[in-house]
Amino acid sequence: MSTFPNEDHFANESKFRLDFQKRKQPCRCATVCLWLLCAVLLAGNIAQIIYYWLQTNYSSLLADRDQLQDRAERLKVKLRGVPCKLGWKKFDISCYFISTMKRNWTESRKSCKAQGTDLVVIESREEQVFVNGVLKKGQNAWIGLTDKQKEGNWMWVDGTPLITKFWQIGQPNSYNGNQDCAEIVQDTSLGEWNDDGCFAEQIWICEN
Repeated sequence: MSTFPNEDHFANESKFRLDFQKRKQPCRCATVCLWLLCAVLLAGNIAQIIYYWLQTNYSSLLADRDQLQDRAERLKVKLRGVPCKLGWKKFDISCYFISTMKRNWTESRKSCKAQGTDLVVIESREEQVFVNGVLKKGQNAWIGLTDKQKEGNWMWVDGTPLITKFWQIGQPNSYNGNQDCAEIVQDTSLGEWNDDGCFAEQIWICEN
């Protein structure tokens, strides 16, 4: 008798393997689905944790901002009551010095810095009106505005960009490409700005 498997044996074995694989497929699908569900739940939990963390930190930042604003307002109230040094003029929380001598823009700024201040930075219409009002009729005075670093990019001496503007019509025009410093030109109402050569000599205004 032959000991080798016959064709029926191979057929039965193939059928058994096929049935076994068919039974395994649902198990594999269930395993994959279970892993996917776990991944979704984990992602959801992580998202909730991040959202809670962001909300908590945002609320904390808002509280810190409100506290700082409150302190700043109280400090402003105190500063408004602080008198200026002799020869200086008060507006809001700042003090202003108007020179009687004339110097170029760079030397004017050095003079302000020697007093622990800098050339005036005009941030509002009200401040513009005040500065214009302390000048005599027709006077020009250096202010802390320049585009020395990059032509056409006007910046204040404290590093802030120019936002509120009071240029004369047609200014700044950088006439002959050599006008990199700003001056305020006094008039009967608001006063206007003009760009001029930084080498020109005129009075200046310091702000503390």
